[in-house]
Amino acid sequence: LGVPAQSAARAVAIMKASATAHIGETNTPALGGSKFRKMETAQGDCSALVAEAASYFDRVISAIA
Repeated sequence: LGVPAQSAARAVAIMKASATAHIGETNTPALGGSKFRKMETAQGDCSALVAEAASYFDRVISAIA
């Protein structure tokens, strides 16, 4: 598609960081700035879900590279 693999991998890494922050509720107004958005989520330990989602992003990044 004409997009350099390095740029595509970087974009996926940014999506990974954003998705894991939302899942693990580690996003804060200080980190998000004007784009901060609080989403309603179930309370509890989501570390396993964060790890699983991160592994999927890592698979995509390794497939691109």
